[in-house]
Amino acid sequence: MTELKSHENNLAKFEFEVAYDEFEKAINKVYNKNKNRYRLDGFRKGHVPRRILEKMYGPEIFYDEAIQIVFPEPYQKAVEELGLEVIDQPNVDLDDIEKGKDITFKVDVETKPHPVLGDYDKMIIEEVDANVTDEDIDNRLKKEQEENARIVPVEDREAKMGDTVNIDFDGFLDGERFEGGKAEDYDLELGSNTFIKGFEDQVVGHKKGDKFDVNVTFPKDYQAKEFQGKDAKFEVEINSITEKELPEIDDEFAMDISEFETLDELKNDLREKIKEEKENNRTNIMQNQAVDALVKLSEVSAPESMIRNEIDIEMQNLDQRLQQMGISLSQYIEMTKMDINQIRSQYRNSAIAKVKANLVIDEVALKEGFDATDEEIEEEINESAKMYGVDDIEKFKEIFRKNVSNDTVKENIKRRKAVEFLVEKAKALPHEEYHKAVAENDDHKEESKEESEEK
Repeated sequence: MTELKSHENNLAKFEFEVAYDEFEKAINKVYNKNKNRYRLDGFRKGHVPRRILEKMYGPEIFYDEAIQIVFPEPYQKAVEELGLEVIDQPNVDLDDIEKGKDITFKVDVETKPHPVLGDYDKMIIEEVDANVTDEDIDNRLKKEQEENARIVPVEDREAKMGDTVNIDFDGFLDGERFEGGKAEDYDLELGSNTFIKGFEDQVVGHKKGDKFDVNVTFPKDYQAKEFQGKDAKFEVEINSITEKELPEIDDEFAMDISEFETLDELKNDLREKIKEEKENNRTNIMQNQAVDALVKLSEVSAPESMIRNEIDIEMQNLDQRLQQMGISLSQYIEMTKMDINQIRSQYRNSAIAKVKANLVIDEVALKEGFDATDEEIEEEINESAKMYGVDDIEKFKEIFRKNVSNDTVKENIKRRKAVEFLVEKAKALPHEEYHKAVAENDDHKEESKEESEEK
């Protein structure tokens, strides 16, 4: 039987009992698993009786492992029976164990908080334009033009912005070489602002084979503190200069880069693709705005355990990205000269924001009664298969269901419905009207704060 003692400030306290017979069976299981570890004169290895071991080491010798066996199942049943949404590992206490007496587990566990939602009618968001302009198409064509440019060597002129120079350079601070300031055969696109401000400007005007000095000042906010605000000299030699030879944007260009025979056909295709991209972007931005607006209007706090879980996820993502670059997390820590806690702290603010957003979205889904049907769950899985380009849908579903529960898919669908609902409820204003309304709202909050402080 489960008894809820209290449930205040998102901390549930409850008790449940486990029959001593069940505990006794667990002790025997632990004994049988570990008996080969014990040696005692007069007994063969693995044949020391349990009662002898308990007499020598105390009856509690097998308690810890036995508790781990008998605790999980009744704990989970108790959580379900009480309808608790637990978000952290439980703290467990129990009285001294007495032979033949049922064991009472006393549990404290943090539960999911439920925000007090703000007024939907007060949500304002900024309207996002998804119209496709001729400039959008021209910019996309110029990008294709850049990507399909021919790279040709420059022999008879000085380097200019837009060229790529291959250089050797050697850096000095106060007349001394510094670590990381030297390289050979380095390709530098002039105008890319890759190097310290002023470096690329001083390369312009020099020819292949020229040797010269470049004098720069490191920014005051430079990432390496030992260089901040310091003057440096680089000895530079230009090995080669190349430039891009851009193709004409015409029908022939369209045929070279696409399946279309005319430039007009290519432009029409680009217009449709850009329109889809802009509409997707518009949807994402306005959904994020709507959620942020409701978070600001609501009373919501982020539990530390949920913040910690979000940071754990970000750290896992970071580890995966680093592995793709051939770098371990320990190497990254060494490179950045930060410890693990400093890296984790960088994700804290975004983790708090995400936790608050999810809590508000879940509360909206609960309040509005959003749910997911079996058909919607099936469609969600099918869409995932399409997204990953899977041909064998049934095989994908089999693997998917082994790794992702229906409850997870259901939660995602409910959250999506809640977010779409919020966008519909929010008042979308043009740019100027939106920022004016936000400013007026901020002024009102400041006045209210001042009046509160005066009281």
